[in-house]
Amino acid sequence: MIRSLKEEDISLILSWYNWYIRNSEATFETEELSYDEFAQRVHMITKTYPWIILEEEGKPVGYAYLASFIPRAAYEWTCDLAIYLDPKERGKGYGHQLMKAAIETAEKAGYVNMVSIITKGNTASEKLHEAHGFEKMGEFDESGYKFGKWLGVTYYIRRLNAPAKNPQKPRSITI
Repeated sequence: MIRSLKEEDISLILSWYNWYIRNSEATFETEELSYDEFAQRVHMITKTYPWIILEEEGKPVGYAYLASFIPRAAYEWTCDLAIYLDPKERGKGYGHQLMKAAIETAEKAGYVNMVSIITKGNTASEKLHEAHGFEKMGEFDESGYKFGKWLGVTYYIRRLNAPAKNPQKPRSITI
């Protein structure tokens, strides 16, 4: 089941995100976040953008959220996408379900483009994005340093809606 984030989800999804900080190159953060830091970030994002939770058998197994691509007014029609799964639930197709829900939500909200920044070498994420119509738009080598090595990123983009001559601003939308 797809639903919106609830306040009581924050501790659980923070535990997942901190796992990715400690064990993965998927995020370029290097220091675990406190509950207060993460909750503040969640609340800031959800003022404007949707945060989606995927449940299986009543239990959250992953999340996706949209955010500002670049915080400048002219970029308002392009959103950034992030997807994270419970580390124990990877490889079960949940990323596809979250991706589909995120794309549908962003289309309904009126976004023109969705961007995702993927650490180079994250083949699973690259395949997920490509399976849902994202195209590789550029690469940046040695963009971040984590786990004693330099990491690059690949920018992926997906067209959601045709650009209008006089576009309406994207609207907030709930799941």
